[in-house]
Amino acid sequence: MKRSYCFILLLIATAPLPAQKKTAVQETAIEKVLKEIKEFNTRERKKDSAEGHPLGSLKEEDFLRRYTFYKSIETGLQQIDKSKLAFDEEINLELIEYDIEDEIANYTFKVYLNPILSDEGFHTHLPGLASGGFTTKKDYDNYIRSLRDMPRYVRENLDLMRRGLQLGICQPRVILDGYENTYEWQIVDTIEQSVFWRPFQTKPAFISDGDWAKIIEEGRRAVRDDAIGSFRQIKTFFDSEYLPKTRTTIGVSNFPNGLAYYQERVHHYTTTDISYEEVYQLGLKEVERIKKQMEQVLKDVDFKGTMQEFITFLRTDPRFYATTPEQLLKEASYIAKKIDGKLPQYFGKLPRQPYGVEPVPDHLAPTYTAGRYAGSPISSKRAGRYWVNTYDLKSRPLYALESLTMHEAVPGHHLQIALTQELTDLPEFRRNLYVNAFGEGWGLYCEYLGEEMGFYKDPYSKFGRLTYEMWRACRLVIDVGLHAKGWTREQAVKYLAENTALSLHEVNTEINRYISWPGQALAYKMGELKIKELRKKAEDTLKEKFDIREFHDLILSQGTVTLKILEKMVDRYIESKLKKD
Repeated sequence: MKRSYCFILLLIATAPLPAQKKTAVQETAIEKVLKEIKEFNTRERKKDSAEGHPLGSLKEEDFLRRYTFYKSIETGLQQIDKSKLAFDEEINLELIEYDIEDEIANYTFKVYLNPILSDEGFHTHLPGLASGGFTTKKDYDNYIRSLRDMPRYVRENLDLMRRGLQLGICQPRVILDGYENTYEWQIVDTIEQSVFWRPFQTKPAFISDGDWAKIIEEGRRAVRDDAIGSFRQIKTFFDSEYLPKTRTTIGVSNFPNGLAYYQERVHHYTTTDISYEEVYQLGLKEVERIKKQMEQVLKDVDFKGTMQEFITFLRTDPRFYATTPEQLLKEASYIAKKIDGKLPQYFGKLPRQPYGVEPVPDHLAPTYTAGRYAGSPISSKRAGRYWVNTYDLKSRPLYALESLTMHEAVPGHHLQIALTQELTDLPEFRRNLYVNAFGEGWGLYCEYLGEEMGFYKDPYSKFGRLTYEMWRACRLVIDVGLHAKGWTREQAVKYLAENTALSLHEVNTEINRYISWPGQALAYKMGELKIKELRKKAEDTLKEKFDIREFHDLILSQGTVTLKILEKMVDRYIESKLKKD
């Protein structure tokens, strides 16, 4: 989902780079870039504030203005001689370039006209406004101001989507069944039922009775007319305009200049220069490799049927499924705590921020994935959250729960993201940046690491891990198939269903996700393969000097980075280790 404007660059503006040893000329060049970014974002904020737009302005001219600015910054960055920079500075600049390239592509290919995915959209973050900290009267004033801005914010997004419909830059109709769940839950009969009313439920001690009465009056009007009214506006738009008129084709190759856009997405999500055809061929090879391991499990459990019969058995035998949401959550919690106990053997540094296990919120669950990590800023004093989907329990196999927990909680996303937030020596923008190839590659690598940590002892859980790895390998084939080779949705569903033991519900929600989010599904396998490749390189070179805890700490030491940077980090580590010893 694209941001309204570059959030990462906004953070750069407020956080100077740490002091480094460098030439005066290069220091000036870097500082000039950061100063320009800071001044631009200050102007953007002032403009929005002056116009009464706390949610940000989203007219087409706003995107053009930002694009023009980012292009000028890109030109400036290209003139800096990276060979003369310290390694930390090189990382900083490459990550700024990475984010700027994404913003430029957003305008170049007009994808800002398509601000929704299969399970979320421009509107799904709005309820989060009600969960912010309310510690002063000004917080309430700002909240009411944001509620009042919602009709304008929604209207501008819908105008973008109307333009997208005209140009064919929109989501396919076939993936939008059930999408109404993302907005209809906000259309309630009484104000008190609205999530936006929650901040007004209890009077805080720091506000006088007189001020509170005014806040309640203004809040009631804002929730009723502006917040709930905006979601009614969204429903009307989807019912009467978007759903009847959106496209019937599937891949983004059908967009204007669609194949070029898809190749750019491949570059962005893999952080490499690999072509989509090379991704496709790599995926086919990985599918065949993993299939052999899956077939071995059938022999281990003495299953006499075919692979498809075994998958049907896994999908239908009740022993593999929880009977209540509580049972599923308890099992996930138990696995998470077992993993916690193993972490010190594999990591020298562990995060201070804890995490909890929670169900996916009801309004998201029907079209959501099996689980996801929902992080919390370390400054929020809240724990991270490992969300487990308890909707449709017969589609949530227990044999996959170890892999899911390894990926989403620890040592996957929670451990990695929480540690990144603690890297206070890094510029703030890097503590908030997320590079999919790194983050999702790390999550998939952690699923693989689980076997080394002593998990997947049950052959069905081992098959669960393999089916999760196969799932990510299939993505390389399916994503390219859908967006560059003219695959139908039915072809994609068939391929994923036949090659994995994912439930059919999961298969369908996953395919919808790949259709709506081109390229992102490639990040997992591409990142995992690179991390495994770099680990083998370190093991083969260092031999008995290789330390698994040291290696993992190194991988996570710079926050989220591109695969190119990651390889440089490991090469430097190996060289330093050899010299030291």
